Amino acid sequence: MEDVQLANSMGLPAGDLFDVLTSAVPGFVWVSSNDGRIIYANPPWTEYCGLSEEEWRGFGWIKAVHPDDIATLDSAWKEAHAKGIGSYKVKVRCRHHTGVYRWQKIAMRRAPAADSFWIGCGVDIDDMIQAKHKDDLQLRMLEAVANGAGLETVLDMLCDYADFRLPGARCAILLVDHKAGTFLHGVSHSLPTAFTDTVRGRVYGVGRGSCGTAAALKKDVIVTSIATHPYWDGLRELVMPFGVRACWSRPIIGADGRVLATFGFYFDEERAPTDEEMSRMEGITHIATMSIERTRMVEALRESEEHYRHTVELNPQIPWIADRKGRILSVSTKWGNTTGLSPGQSLNDGWLSALHPDDVKPTLDTWRNCIREGGHIDIEYRLRMANGEYRWMRARAYPRLDDEGQVSRWYGTLEDIHQHRLTQDKMRRAAYEDELTRLNNRRRFEMDLAEALARRQTRTVGLIVLDLDDFKQVNDRFGHASGDAVLRLFANHLRGLLRPGEIAARLGGDEFAVILPDAEDEEILLQRASAITGGIDRQLRKSVKARNCNASAGAALSEAGDTAEELQRKADLALYQAKSRQRGGARLFSPEIRRESERRADEIELARKAHHAGWILPHYQPKIALTNGRMIGLEALIRVDHPEEGLLPPSRIMAALDHPRLGGKIGQRLTSKVIADLARLRACGIELGHVAINLSGENLRDAAFPAWLIRQMDKAGLPAGILKLEITERVLLDEFAEAASQALVRLRDKGIRISLDDFGTGYASLTHLQRFPVDEIKIDRSFIHSLAMDSSNAAIVKAMINLGRNLGMDVVAEGVETPTQALLLRSWGCHIAQGFLYSRPMAADAIPAFAAELSGSAPSQPPLMAGMG
Repeated sequence: MEDVQLANSMGLPAGDLFDVLTSAVPGFVWVSSNDGRIIYANPPWTEYCGLSEEEWRGFGWIKAVHPDDIATLDSAWKEAHAKGIGSYKVKVRCRHHTGVYRWQKIAMRRAPAADSFWIGCGVDIDDMIQAKHKDDLQLRMLEAVANGAGLETVLDMLCDYADFRLPGARCAILLVDHKAGTFLHGVSHSLPTAFTDTVRGRVYGVGRGSCGTAAALKKDVIVTSIATHPYWDGLRELVMPFGVRACWSRPIIGADGRVLATFGFYFDEERAPTDEEMSRMEGITHIATMSIERTRMVEALRESEEHYRHTVELNPQIPWIADRKGRILSVSTKWGNTTGLSPGQSLNDGWLSALHPDDVKPTLDTWRNCIREGGHIDIEYRLRMANGEYRWMRARAYPRLDDEGQVSRWYGTLEDIHQHRLTQDKMRRAAYEDELTRLNNRRRFEMDLAEALARRQTRTVGLIVLDLDDFKQVNDRFGHASGDAVLRLFANHLRGLLRPGEIAARLGGDEFAVILPDAEDEEILLQRASAITGGIDRQLRKSVKARNCNASAGAALSEAGDTAEELQRKADLALYQAKSRQRGGARLFSPEIRRESERRADEIELARKAHHAGWILPHYQPKIALTNGRMIGLEALIRVDHPEEGLLPPSRIMAALDHPRLGGKIGQRLTSKVIADLARLRACGIELGHVAINLSGENLRDAAFPAWLIRQMDKAGLPAGILKLEITERVLLDEFAEAASQALVRLRDKGIRISLDDFGTGYASLTHLQRFPVDEIKIDRSFIHSLAMDSSNAAIVKAMINLGRNLGMDVVAEGVETPTQALLLRSWGCHIAQGFLYSRPMAADAIPAFAAELSGSAPSQPPLMAGMG
């Protein structure tokens, strides 16, 4: 009653509907008064925060908000009231009942018909914020290293990154002096300085703590208990006062095989790492290795430069002298040894012949600018070595001025910086390149797409999104290493199919994209997408492990005002259509695809509401024996009992039946209601034969479903033989067919029979019928409809009837609507029919009267049937 009054006072739907709506949404919904007191909250809020209604009512909800964010909420609330704003949004952290704070996006709005109330809702965005924070941390660190930040700065950033990537750990980096065999010093943000100071100058070796042992053995050392492990004998008294109880250590090993440092991950409890934590530690150490090695190289280079500048600035590795116009007058013999050119060949402008062709113009432009302005020269270019390979060199020169202040000579040096440059390029690639395929990564793709859209003028931008069909089967059958190899093969083929100007990227998993900055029209874009998928398909068939994979593609052409996110969404919708209609092909985005997507979204949303509100219910259609006209069973068909629209057919929620998780939940809910109906009917003495239930693939993929179904049957006191499970041919053929087969075998062993629905409309073969435990096949209504007029349909139906009988299976004809159809089917040996000729689907309470009428006796309805629905 209180909810009804509250809803009415705010001008909202009636109380029951208000309660249903607020309970059905995935996030938090609440109502507060003008002074900020919570007077209503939906169940998800109570479940999330773990506070009882008495605890969160009024101002009690503040206990679930992070202390640092209360001021943010208060400021936004006061500003809205002061300025008369009707709505506002804010991000805060709320405590989960486990004690963990998670970020929520809060939206507040005044009630539509009551200014004294505010309606709020919250959505969990913690995963999105955490993922962005991880990417930002890694990018800032890589950019800092690439820009030459100092070692201490890099170590601080590595500690921040490690603490974030391994929650609960207190991370420390201990630098190693491999010559002295000691630790130099340690860096940590989550451990006190006194802790890291204990390692300074200590000799490392086996048995000298986790990090000391890891540095000596050059391998991981996992100590789950510092208090008992022999590696900590004599040392545990130094560290246990700081509260640490476990230590996992990984050595950071440079390219030359020497230990640069160790990474210690300390925990306040005794524990071992999970597989996920080991994987994260490996990723952290990989970045640390590149960062420390690159930073030390830069610092060594700086030290060398300082020494060079202050001691022997004019004693270069390869010295040279040029006139005021930059023409070479003399060069060291080292130049000839390096490039293979004689001094005579290198004089004047001859040295340019040793430069990489792409670097000649930039080098000359820099030279001419320096000669014109009189400044010093500092330029990098690639130089051809005597063996024909190119190496990066750094040329620096200082002018000598005459009495009039004019340049008379240039004195310069040439320095090999090849390794330095390669390391620098590697760090840059790490930020924008996919490590597995060497294509652009998602971050770079988003930048490229936004840039292409920003610079377009009269032409349009095309986007093709691709992924591999049935890629999961490669991983499951051959392992993830083979899956990675297939992805690299896919990327190589895609790279080879690109035209000038097109940009390819890997977006993640088996999803790829191609940007066409200058696409002409939709027809050409679709042809291009089809050519790419066709070319990749032909190449993949050459690989034993990839031959069962096809490439599907969705393509979209930009329109005025399209953002990168909108264009990608269009291409994704087209890809979904391509995969759902015909795998291995390409589909172009169209408004119809958007409408189809919206229709699917509406169906899924209706199904989600129906599931939460309890609108799902079964109706039953009888199965009739053609030999005697008696009812031998029923099929349970799903319906939605909508409070406003009435009884809705399954087509209104069809998309949800294949939806991950939701489809399985709906199937389980329907099964529960069918079992309850069967138990009540049998208790009233109604003989039903068997009852068939249509199951989705989601139910059969759930390893716990068979045991759950048997438990429900046992609780209801029903024999297993009364139930028959109907599956479609697709369940036998999709990527989860093996899991479905195992579930069906377990259920059939318990006495539950299996029926193959819509037989003849899919792609199941005789091999599948022999392999899977099928007791019955149902001939699809599309073959029955024109049975008397279409001789080809008649031949097919006869063949299916004979096939079923020869395999020892029952054969059921669906969609029988005329006596002629029934007579033909009976004459051909089909014994069971189902369709409107006998009955439309009916509620459970109508079954007794139908059964009585069919048997020729007067219908009677026991008193218990009156309450059935």
